[in-house]
Amino acid sequence: MSDSIKHECGIALVRLLKPLEYYIAKYGTPLYGLNKMYLLMEKQHNRG
Repeated sequence: MSDSIKHECGIALVRLLKPLEYYIAKYGTPLYGLNKMYLLMEKQHNRG
């Protein structure tokens, strides 16, 4: 773990503004925040 952090590495933080039960009721999954973050990361990956 002594390798330096390069530009390929990154850290993402997801902060849900509402309780988890809200996302389960509205979207049917507690993983809504992770799915949204994945989608945003894919958009960054595909930009040319």
